[in-house]
Amino acid sequence: CAAVEADFNQWLQHCPALPDSYAEARRLAAYVNWSSLVEPAGHFFRATMYMSKNWMTNVWSWDHCFNAMALTYRMPILAWDQLMTPFDQQDETGALPDYYNDRSMLWNFCKPPIHGWTLGWMMQRTQFVRADQARQIYGPLARWTEWWFTYRDDDRDGLPQYHHGNDSGWDNATPFLAGLPLEAPDLSAYLVLQMEVLARLAAMLGDIEEAESWQRRSEELLEKTLAHFWQADHFVAMRSSDHLVGDTESLFLYLPLILGKRLPATVRSALIAGLTRPGRFLTPHGLATESPASPYYQPDGYWRGPIWAPSTLIMVEALAACGELDLARSLARKFCDLCAASGFAENFDALTGAALRDRAYTWTASVFLILGHEYLLEE
Repeated sequence: CAAVEADFNQWLQHCPALPDSYAEARRLAAYVNWSSLVEPAGHFFRATMYMSKNWMTNVWSWDHCFNAMALTYRMPILAWDQLMTPFDQQDETGALPDYYNDRSMLWNFCKPPIHGWTLGWMMQRTQFVRADQARQIYGPLARWTEWWFTYRDDDRDGLPQYHHGNDSGWDNATPFLAGLPLEAPDLSAYLVLQMEVLARLAAMLGDIEEAESWQRRSEELLEKTLAHFWQADHFVAMRSSDHLVGDTESLFLYLPLILGKRLPATVRSALIAGLTRPGRFLTPHGLATESPASPYYQPDGYWRGPIWAPSTLIMVEALAACGELDLARSLARKFCDLCAASGFAENFDALTGAALRDRAYTWTASVFLILGHEYLLEE
């Protein structure tokens, strides 16, 4: 017992610093993550953090990114392991599994390519990522990127698609009511950023021609994204081939804000105005994933209403990238207060703040630690 207590206390000391008012919640977040870490075995070739030891005893191929980010500050080696773990299972086409554990693996779906964005975020906060790490990740990340253009673009218009809501991470979000496959602007935005990071990695490895190629492709995809998905004052998602646009009031269509100032100023302004319109997404506890005014809103509707950690972090980082620091900080505080009051659930009722689903979810704990450290500590 003494050895285990000492191990946890050492882990706690290496967790990101937070304001003193969150000391108890920080300790609980640290425990959720520490208790979910397992040693290499079976499909795990390195120390790996499960999403939960409660119900969700798997690693999904985007959840791990948020845990990697939270570990970046003071445990960069372990952070690198969390980023790399699904690439250990990458198949010959470049695909990553939807999820896996030590004994089983599911390939029916995939998850969104946020890995380049994650790596770029990590590289801004640690000097750990050097040439050796660039060599480890460059090939797998390039194959993962190419997979989307090779196997997920049926109409060959250069804009990859989701074959199922699960592929996006937003399993039952209302944009998918338009039908499948779905071309969605968040997917293109992630790939724009991923190719930018690949350009940076290629340059680190001395391949200037490759770096220029990735950068050119990134810029070309950004142009296509704006031309294809931007309509008047908002982004749309559409069914591939016939480009049918569905009826939706989903936060999902605001994810391209992660592009920050790569977007034209008029686009950023229109998106932020839509995001903050009274009665739409903003609630006392944060950003609802479906507007509470929508006919599709459900208090416990998974991605049709509840507040989630990944959508919150992406939107906070997106707003900061757009220069909207006050709004980003306000959302960060709402989420941290929500976790301090309700724990580290898989998601939360957007109107009451009640914890929903799995009650000990590591990405929620990780996002709490990231937002508290990044946006509230200096206050």
